[in-house]
Amino acid sequence: WCTKEGGDKVGFGVCEGKVLPAISNLGTPAHANICRSDSKKDNYSHFKLYGHWKSSSAWRVRTAMAAKAIPYESIPVNFLEGEHKSDAHSRRNSMMQIPVLEFVNTGSGETVRITQSMAIIEFLEEMFPNRGGTLFPADPIDRAAAREAAEIVNSGIQPLQNLPILNMIDSGREGREGLTGKDFGKLAIEKGLFALEAMVGKQRNSKGKGCGPYALGTFSPTLADVFIVPQLCNARRFCVDVESLCPTLLAAEAAAAQHAWFKESSPKEQPDHPSSM
Repeated sequence: WCTKEGGDKVGFGVCEGKVLPAISNLGTPAHANICRSDSKKDNYSHFKLYGHWKSSSAWRVRTAMAAKAIPYESIPVNFLEGEHKSDAHSRRNSMMQIPVLEFVNTGSGETVRITQSMAIIEFLEEMFPNRGGTLFPADPIDRAAAREAAEIVNSGIQPLQNLPILNMIDSGREGREGLTGKDFGKLAIEKGLFALEAMVGKQRNSKGKGCGPYALGTFSPTLADVFIVPQLCNARRFCVDVESLCPTLLAAEAAAAQHAWFKESSPKEQPDHPSSM
């Protein structure tokens, strides 16, 4: 560009510019997504996932790891027996929760740990965008809808069904009549699934005849499916009538059950899953 002394841009004055490198394919638009190898995959190694077969949050991460085809070591942390409160695990996660994704930065040799399922899943997508598949739709509206569905579970249901909250409610009753912890959790799940059923139904209807089998009407699982499928499993544990409440979600769950990512991440396929169940 050319600028005249004083800052105004004109056709004369002091000229500045950059020499751009030659482009071999002049027919490719500048904004096009160019497929390239994932050079970042070698920057991180020795992945370990601390979780438990019964943890819905760990289940989400396992599905994301399967989607990205990232090999990892599964290390059980039995929260039912209080292992998440141990000194060793509290050093991994000061919240004393699961999951925790641990890996080595090969450049620095540093051991890195990430907690919270949403943060882990987004890290995997950002660091390995060209590896395996993706849980994030290309369309911005679909992508926002996927995050919206995930947050209904992550923020609107999950915290209200967790065992510590339910135990606090039960301990506060002190033998009095009233809402039990499990009753409270069931109500929270029903409210969230009702909202999800409406949201997913609207999203699918907007696609008309081009609607796919997964939750948002896509033809591949998205972040929405990753959060909905484990939540439906939790709903059944709380005796929620999912058949009447959310038939659309159940149809998406059935489609996901046939997908390789969900088969690999299924609780029954985990090393700590009881063989008798």
